[in-house]
Amino acid sequence: MSRVLGALTVAQMRALWSAGYQALEGRKQEINDLNVYPVPDGDTGTNLALTVRSIVEGVARLPASSSHPEVCQSVSQAALMGARGNSGVILSQIVRGAMEVLSQTSAPSIEVLAAALRHATDTAYRAVRRPVEGTMLTVLRDMADAATAARGMTDLTAFLERVLAAGWESVARTPRLLKVLADAGVVDAGGFGLVVLLEGVANGRHAMETPISLRWVPQPEVETGVFEPTTEEESRFTYCTSFLLTGRDLDPRSLEERLSELGDSLLVVGNSDQVKVHVHTDCPGDVLNMATALGILTEIEIDNMKEQEAERTARLEAQARAGQAGRGEPAGPPGTETSAAQVVAVVAGEGNKALFRNLGVDFIVDGGQSMNPSAEELVRAISQAEAPAVVLLPNNSNVIMTAEQTVGLVEREVYVIPTRSLQAGLSAAVAFDRRRPGEVNAKEMEMAARGVMTAEITRAVRDSLVDGVQVRAGEFIGLVEEKVVVGSADLDHVLEVVVGRLLGQGREVLTALLGQGEEALQAREKLERLSESYPGVEFEMHDGGQPFYPVLLSAE
Repeated sequence: MSRVLGALTVAQMRALWSAGYQALEGRKQEINDLNVYPVPDGDTGTNLALTVRSIVEGVARLPASSSHPEVCQSVSQAALMGARGNSGVILSQIVRGAMEVLSQTSAPSIEVLAAALRHATDTAYRAVRRPVEGTMLTVLRDMADAATAARGMTDLTAFLERVLAAGWESVARTPRLLKVLADAGVVDAGGFGLVVLLEGVANGRHAMETPISLRWVPQPEVETGVFEPTTEEESRFTYCTSFLLTGRDLDPRSLEERLSELGDSLLVVGNSDQVKVHVHTDCPGDVLNMATALGILTEIEIDNMKEQEAERTARLEAQARAGQAGRGEPAGPPGTETSAAQVVAVVAGEGNKALFRNLGVDFIVDGGQSMNPSAEELVRAISQAEAPAVVLLPNNSNVIMTAEQTVGLVEREVYVIPTRSLQAGLSAAVAFDRRRPGEVNAKEMEMAARGVMTAEITRAVRDSLVDGVQVRAGEFIGLVEEKVVVGSADLDHVLEVVVGRLLGQGREVLTALLGQGEEALQAREKLERLSESYPGVEFEMHDGGQPFYPVLLSAE
């Protein structure tokens, strides 16, 4: 069996994944735009890129002397903890399956690469409860089939070209296998992104001898890339600074370059209209001044990480002393001593966050539409809880799989309620009682979430035929229970249709979470007028502050 890649060192593995990341980053928006629903928060490309970015960062933390199996394990762990969105979670399982095979030899041959693709396919299919053909799973399987058929080849370049060609051919076939893709006039975004990634990795083998140096890779070296849920890597900077920047003709790449000079742990995600920024820095004022010159800032959060670490250390020491004194369960902060369960929720919008906090949610993870949190971010929030059980509310259909990855990663019970929207999450939170055990809370909260009917209104980003409704770019579209029911340039008309659908089954309460901007104000005025047409229904309106969606609705 001929060796065709040579021994893979830490630097070489980093070069391969760095090339894959750069390929995804370069076509990220193209992949995002392939979203079946023409909504402005399509994020498959972003989620795939950020998941791979976590892999590069994980490998970069490894000592150069790390063994090949250690490197493969680090890649798997980083993919799992950095997974974002459904596509990122599936990718993490693909990576895990491939690394299980590649870890067995430090000098992979064509035969080994073919076996890795086959095992990656099997692993990914097992991880998805209801596999659907015409998705990235199909594309992966077709590439694995091509690799298996070509495993007798001796030329690596020809082998890779054949596998990638099979991938692109499979991507082109996805609309024939999945009607929603054909109706929307797109190919599968996940499958497209997967081939882009593997194409980048394949091209990256030319750079294996001179590893790519990326400015966002953390500079301080640490001993291991394995995430420890009870500890956090200490930053050399003091302030954790994050905000949402809204403006016109924003350039996320240029902003990232400028901010990279002011700190580390930098994350800049978004588009020309809205960008989410996270950075560790000693100069939060300079960061905010730079961003203020570009647009309007909201959701500003500045935390002193040194103080947080000191408080956390003091709390852990107090718990240890309490345990030594035989006092039973570790003492938590005031108000949590008798808590049997606590809640972690993924929420976007300052108003929405306040609503969840008022309902007893202790830990908020920023994210949702357009910015899906990683498994590591969820684990970090869960690890802060003092109660023996945690109920996790993903509040977005694209975060549920990521949330499910956290079960078993922390030393406490975690119950994931599959809330597919903020509205369902709020209904679940109403049913929470911190005195009840986690299992009882989970059952009550899931039942409450199922009892709510949800809807959302946004603008279409392209022409499309979705759920039998012809949609035009720039029009308002209304979705009820995640299905498009109306498209129109008239926001009032869309609201009338959507509210009619929600209240057509004798429901008694309509709740509206209003977003940002003048469209949200228009929605409020229309809802106030509509309330006169439904005298038996209670209309509740809250300033949610979520991006992209002028109004989110629910009916009970």
